Amino acid sequence: MLAKLKLVKTPRGVDSALMLSAMLILWIGNYSNLDLMIADSMFDGARGQFAGADSAWTGSFQLGMILLGTVVIGLAVWDTLHPLAWLASRRSALRVAALSAIFVPLSIYWLSSFSDVLCPTDLLRYGGLAPYTRLLETLPASASAMVCLPATQANTAWWMLALPLFCLPARPRTALLLAGIMLLCGLALSWQQQLHGTQFFTHTLWSVWIASFLIYLLHHLFRTEDALA
Repeated sequence: MLAKLKLVKTPRGVDSALMLSAMLILWIGNYSNLDLMIADSMFDGARGQFAGADSAWTGSFQLGMILLGTVVIGLAVWDTLHPLAWLASRRSALRVAALSAIFVPLSIYWLSSFSDVLCPTDLLRYGGLAPYTRLLETLPASASAMVCLPATQANTAWWMLALPLFCLPARPRTALLLAGIMLLCGLALSWQQQLHGTQFFTHTLWSVWIASFLIYLLHHLFRTEDALA
């Protein structure tokens, strides 16, 4: 396995896109007021609370993503025990999707445990007790609240960014379209969480970036293993 990992070569264009997008998200979170502008638009100052309310569709959507992930994982296990009559690219996509359904939510949740970035509802600006601090600023020692970076509330949806791999390499345009649809689904769920005041916009962007990075690595790892098999 280690020998195979050394042979994994990733396209420089995608590597550059990931690096530049990470720098852009970092700049937005630390040097712009976009997070506060979006949160302010969702906060009802007269009532002292965010505009969002718990909705049935949010819970149903998350449950649907968990069930879909379970099906994909089960199918990947079946393919391991009883190989399906699929093209190698489809079987690789299945393995990547299954591993993404497991590791994307776990990785986002694990990384959030090392974070000290507060949720909007924890801030004085929105009725909480803590001052607002940017990503690279130090949180006051007295602050104690939930951590919200990366955003964990919608992490059950981001593994779906691996589904467009089933369309590659034969249908790149379809893959791009499907990626856009999956991204919109995840952003819709994250937007609902922002309406609740449980995360900032850049917290969602970091979750998307982490999921994309993991899926990208898994895709190239399994594509290389298939080439060496």
